[in-house]
Amino acid sequence: MKSIKLLLVALVPLVFQACVASKNLLNNDVVKTALTKCPGPEMNISTIPSRGPIPDAMAISAIKAGNDGGFSNEFATFIKSEPKNVSVYCPNPDKLEALISHTLSLYQNNALKGISICLIGVENSKDLTTEAARTGASLTFVP
Repeated sequence: MKSIKLLLVALVPLVFQACVASKNLLNNDVVKTALTKCPGPEMNISTIPSRGPIPDAMAISAIKAGNDGGFSNEFATFIKSEPKNVSVYCPNPDKLEALISHTLSLYQNNALKGISICLIGVENSKDLTTEAARTGASLTFVP
C-alpha cells in the first residue's frame, strides 16, 4: 500500500507537467510567429523538441545539473554569426525556461550586449528577465 502511495506522489507532478506542455506549434507556425512577434526581421530560429512529460521532467533535471544536451553550444554559434537575433521555441515552456536560464548563467555580466533572444511559448519570467539584464541580452516573451 505504501508503494502505491509513493508511486502516486511521484506521478502527480508529472501529470500536471503534461498539462503545461500542451502548446505544440508546427514549424511553419514557429517561423511565422518569430517573424511577426519577435524583434528584428532576420534571426536564427531554434526549435527544442518536447518528448513528453516524463522525459521532459528528466531533461529539466539534467539541465539544472548542467547537462543541456548541447543547446548552449548551439546558442554560442548563433550569437557569433549574423544576425544577433535568436528565437527559441519548445512546446514545454518549463524546459525552454530551464535551457535559457542555464545558458544565460554561462555568460559574464554584459557579455551578451547586442543579443536579442525571443522565447516563443513562454510567459514573462522574472528570473529570466533578471538573468538577461545581468548578461546584457534583450529578452522578448511571446506567450
